[in-house]
Amino acid sequence: MSAKKKTNVDSYRDSYEKMLSLLRSELWQQPLDGDVPRSDVEDVIAVSRQQAVSGLVANAIIDNQLPIGDDLAMTVCGIRQKHERKSKAMDAEVAKFAGFLNRRNLEYVIVKGQTMAALYPHPKVRTTGDIDFYVPKSDFERVQKVIEERLNIVMRHNASKKHDNFEIEGFAFEMHSDMTDFGYWKYQKYWNSFFDDAIRQCPTTVCIAGEAVKTFSPTLDALYIFVHAFYHLILNGNGMGLKQYCDWCMVMHHLHGQIEFESLGRYLEGLHLKKAFLAVGAFCVDKLGLPESDLHFPLTDEARQWPEKMMSNLFEARAFSEKIRVKGGVSLLHSLATSRIVAKQVKTYFPLSPMELLFRIPEMAAWSFKKRFVE
Repeated sequence: MSAKKKTNVDSYRDSYEKMLSLLRSELWQQPLDGDVPRSDVEDVIAVSRQQAVSGLVANAIIDNQLPIGDDLAMTVCGIRQKHERKSKAMDAEVAKFAGFLNRRNLEYVIVKGQTMAALYPHPKVRTTGDIDFYVPKSDFERVQKVIEERLNIVMRHNASKKHDNFEIEGFAFEMHSDMTDFGYWKYQKYWNSFFDDAIRQCPTTVCIAGEAVKTFSPTLDALYIFVHAFYHLILNGNGMGLKQYCDWCMVMHHLHGQIEFESLGRYLEGLHLKKAFLAVGAFCVDKLGLPESDLHFPLTDEARQWPEKMMSNLFEARAFSEKIRVKGGVSLLHSLATSRIVAKQVKTYFPLSPMELLFRIPEMAAWSFKKRFVE
């Protein structure tokens, strides 16, 4: 029994390590620093899809000219081509929507997504998702009304995630009035105290398909993407969201000279997330190849211990989740199993954000129940 479990965890570790090697090659345009045999490529592609980085991995396989055979080569080329088509269409839709808002002088910022893609060596192979945009609460109803009336759509309010959803020509949009929902009220109050002012004080645009698209400043990007990636890690028992970590690497590296690190440090201290920032930074340096100097803040000995802890936690959670998934059905046993994963997440990451995780426990327990009995 124990040998079988160890083999399962080791299997995930091997696939992830090979995927990380391919990601490093793609992110930094360097030769592959490890061996990826043909027999492992399908497993690597599978885990890259779970982590929403399959386009990056496929491109690295092609650029490194791995001898994978004709059938797999067709699969890998198909993955890349699909990403390129979707990204091109997404660029056009983001530009069109931003132009609509710009012409009416409406307050907004497009978040993540295609504004991040522009930082990658090959922007079109970053996996696309929804089009997320933020509107300050003071302008939310007005912007919502203009969008609904002018574009003839009806928004659906997602109360649990505090955003409105709508679709335009098959593209999913999410309109947010809160970009981060902290569990601990003091952290939320602090975030709210600087967020909108920081956007107004440093207006930033990026050119997408010929349109000036409003987005976060490099400093807010560095903060927000880190917070988003970190809480995705601690609240999700099945994965760490490597796409967000790759985005953060690109921000910290390519926008390093534009980030106001004094302000960033102040925000992190106010949110009590400096330890978490350094832990995530150590992971990105050790596993994704981010130059350590791009972090600006020196890594502590404590921070350097986190990459392996994070990887081990990921493998164990993934293997355990797969074990209960293959049994099928919905039962109290499965709910308890999912709760076990959540409890392990709390125990593992508690030192990095104790107050936030303490206040998150009820939410995480509710997520566990809903996952097994409602969805």
